[in-house]
Formats: sequence, C-alpha cells, structure tokens
Amino acid sequence: MMKVLIVGCGAVGQVYGLALQKAGVTVGFLDQSAVVKKLIQAQEQRGLLLFQVSHKHRNDPIVYRLKDYRVIADAVESQHFEPDQIWFTTPSQVYYSDWFHDFLRQVPSKRVVCFSPEGSRPEFLTEGMGDRVVFGGTTFMAWQGDLEGDGARSEGVNFWRPPLAIPLEGTRESCREVANLLKQAGFRITFGKPGSHSQASATAVLTAFVAGLELSGWSLRTYRKSPWLRCAAGAGRESVIGQLPRAGAFTRALLSSPVLSACFFLAALLLPLLFPFDLERYLKFHYTKTREQTVILLNVFMKDSIDCGVPVTNVQSLVKSLLAAG
Repeated sequence: MMKVLIVGCGAVGQVYGLALQKAGVTVGFLDQSAVVKKLIQAQEQRGLLLFQVSHKHRNDPIVYRLKDYRVIADAVESQHFEPDQIWFTTPSQVYYSDWFHDFLRQVPSKRVVCFSPEGSRPEFLTEGMGDRVVFGGTTFMAWQGDLEGDGARSEGVNFWRPPLAIPLEGTRESCREVANLLKQAGFRITFGKPGSHSQASATAVLTAFVAGLELSGWSLRTYRKSPWLRCAAGAGRESVIGQLPRAGAFTRALLSSPVLSACFFLAALLLPLLFPFDLERYLKFHYTKTREQTVILLNVFMKDSIDCGVPVTNVQSLVKSLLAAG
C-alpha cells in the first residue's frame, strides 16, 4: 500500500488526507507538537471531523471522519514511516526556510509535492533534488470554523470542492505519478509547461485583490467604492508583468489598470453569488489567518517585477499600508 506523508495538518492537509485515504493510501501527518497532540486526541475520539459543503448541501453538509492515520512528530519518525511521497500543505514561509531543505535531505521519498501558492521558484530547489519535486495548486477551499454561523460546522474542517483541475508542474514522469494518485483520490488534473508562471500569475492577482480588500475593511461593498480597488488592480498588473516579462500586446492590454479595475469590481460584485457559503466571511477568516503569507507573496512578486524593470508603486503602497495596519 502506498504511503503519503502530509506535512501540515491544517484544513487543506486534512482534505487531501481524507481523499487519499479513500483512495487506499496510508496517510501520515507531520506537524508541530501542539497539533500532534490534537491529532492523537482526535484518534481517541473516533477521528477528525470533516464537512463537505456544496450548493446542494449548503446547510446540511456531508459528514466524514478521517481516522486510522499515522501521527508523525519529527524527521526521525518520518524516516521510519518510509513515505513514497511527501506532500507539503504549508504556508509559503516554510518553502523559504532552511528547515524545508534539511527535511528533504533527511527524509527519502520518490516524490515531493509542494502545494505552494507561488508555484515553482528557484530558491525552493536545491542541488540533487532532480525530478523528485512536483509543484501543485490547490483548487478547493477549506477552513476550520463556522464562519459566524453561515451553515458551516464549528466542530471540524469545512470544505468545498468545485470542479476545477489541480495544476501540476514538473517533469513528465514525476507529474504522471502524482497525477495518477490525485485522480485515484477524485481530483481532476491539468499539466503546466515546465517553467510556466501561470500559477504564480494567478496567485499574484488574487494576493493583490485580497490585500486591497483587507485595507477596505474586509467589506466587498466598501471595496467596490474604495480607492484601494484601483491600487490593488495596479498592484496585480505590476506583479503579473513581473511573472510574464515577455507577454504580448494583447496580454498586456488585458492587464491594463482600467481592465483589471473593472475585473476586480465585477469580482467583488458577482463572486459571492457563486459560492455555497459566505465568501466575504471566508476571505476575512482565511486571509487574516495567513496574513504573513500575503505580505511574503507581495514582496516576492515585487522583487521579481523590480528585477524585470517593472515599476511597483502600487505593490509598494499595499505592502506599506498592510504593515502600517499591523
């Protein structure tokens, strides 16, 4: 039986764990000591509770229990687990740390899957990794808590799996192995070209949008009328051009500040209609929790744009204001 070690047992990690276990995979979870204690306690209480919401099951989500998983406390126990694959469902800051590279040197596995929002970056890869690492994007939404009573459950992880494919980037052979496993777990897959910056570009736009929303008080209605919308749209343009320095005239026209401002306005107006939960509350909950990651991503994209000679006035304004707001 295949073994997958999931590093990070937050909401996203638990959803992947549930899907993999249903596909017949032996799942191990590695996390910090406080989370390890909670995982052990959950095992003693019949497992982790997960609730799948959808448009059909908005107020009565489908209930799952994730149990019979292995709890891993450190690198030594990870070695003894002998994973075939290691999946990282951690915030961005982990990938920039020395711990990340040290851990991969200590714990052998055939494949490593990094669900990093910014996709593949040179600083994530060290000499000797070869085609061991695959980068993927998470296309479902998961959170812990009830979003202030909006139909979700407070006693476990809530998640929504829209019919979106998970993008994978890496060598053909490594992606094929990971894709086969994801398909067995019920996910659709799409393959990105090596060196593609599509995932980073999408994250750059989303990060700018969310930063502007926070500076507008987490209100989508206020955001539509706020000067932060135009600033965020400009920041999105600056960040994406840094990822796509060779973009053609048509792409650059689509990324113009007026076009992106209109897109941001329409997104703030229409997106809440497409989700089976309160999107505004979700965005506030999730991105308040991952605020450090938001600032890191803005700085990463800003550096890339500066290296490409792209002015970054709007990105700088977002970062400065977020830091000032604490």
